[in-house]
Amino acid sequence: MRPSSLPSGTRARRAAWAGGVGTVIEYYDYSLYGFLAVTIAPLFFPAADPTAALMSALLLFATGFLLRPFGGLIFGRIGDRFGRKQALLATLLAMGLASTGIGLLPTYESIGVWATLLLVALRAVQGLSAGGELGGSMTFIAESTDAGKRGKYGAASALGITVGFAAAGAVVGLVSLGLTSDQFASWGWRVPFLLTLPLCLFCLWLRTRSEETLSEKDAKGSLKSLLVDDSRGLVLTTVASIAVNGTSYIGLGYLSVHLIRVLELPKTSVYWIAVAAMLSAGGAALFAGRLADRVGLMRVTRGFMIVFAIIAVPAFAAMSTGNLWLVLIAYVALMSAAIAAGAPVLASVPMLFKTENRYTGSALGWNLGAITAGATTPLIAFWLVEQLSSSIAPAGMCLLAAVIGVVVTFPIGRHLERRKNA
Repeated sequence: MRPSSLPSGTRARRAAWAGGVGTVIEYYDYSLYGFLAVTIAPLFFPAADPTAALMSALLLFATGFLLRPFGGLIFGRIGDRFGRKQALLATLLAMGLASTGIGLLPTYESIGVWATLLLVALRAVQGLSAGGELGGSMTFIAESTDAGKRGKYGAASALGITVGFAAAGAVVGLVSLGLTSDQFASWGWRVPFLLTLPLCLFCLWLRTRSEETLSEKDAKGSLKSLLVDDSRGLVLTTVASIAVNGTSYIGLGYLSVHLIRVLELPKTSVYWIAVAAMLSAGGAALFAGRLADRVGLMRVTRGFMIVFAIIAVPAFAAMSTGNLWLVLIAYVALMSAAIAAGAPVLASVPMLFKTENRYTGSALGWNLGAITAGATTPLIAFWLVEQLSSSIAPAGMCLLAAVIGVVVTFPIGRHLERRKNA
């Protein structure tokens, strides 16, 4: 890594801010689409069957992930050859402009199928930029932090996920609270997307203040080197991503649809319940990060994955009652366990790779897992509910992802130990 002119604590804090804020933008944008899928569906995917329109909107949510590995390769190569900061500034700018564009789009009623195509194109830009964002954030923070504090500062990425989601829910909740249903469907849904631009500009300023971590001697990685020398790290990252995305995207991408569309709960109430759940999950991420520095990163992940598996079925059963207090408790419990389990993984993944392959490896492996689990979780969960006529059916997906998460912690722990002693 490049020698730093800053004290280690200052360098780590700046990196945590710089990395975390970009993750806030990424998950703010992606969460907006999840929150507003029910509203957006009839505006851009006209269909006589409302269920078909919603399935189309959720399918687009999934296809946005398909470009993430390509984004990981593109921005990963930039980050491994020209510097982490350059790549992270580019991903943030692309995400912000694409989200602002969605807020300005005319609907199907105005320009026909072009509205759908433009929405798909902007989601594609989001997918590419998001593909380079989280892997870069993880790498930047890990390289700027002393080994004994990677859990604490690495939790910034997980915190960014929850803050982004909470911010999206709060903005949507406030806008919907002040408008009638017709006003919200007509133009109010655009406001949260348009707010992305000032947020993006603020985050760009923060990132310019951080120090580059890639030294000239390490700017030599190649895709061949990644696939040959770091193949084990790539496989482990992919599997870990399947587990973390499979557990977290139940809340990040699906639960708002489940509560509004399946259980028919009031939209505004659901938005604020989601905000409370994400803020609680953010606190859980910080706790898990600090605990991981004391007892071990993978031990903490393993423990919270087990907790997530234990509470999955009872949580969905509680939500099925329709009681808003039980919904709140269940949502908080599920997301706190999921994010607490994922935080140490985000801190660990970059260290599975050599320095010259770290950005590309982290981004590519994570996004391959995101396609497998995160992209499909909302769509499959909704499909299971429809096919089985059971509001607790998605709990089965939670159990599967948690089991994968427990199992993968063992080889990750061994590989981290080998890399440390290499």
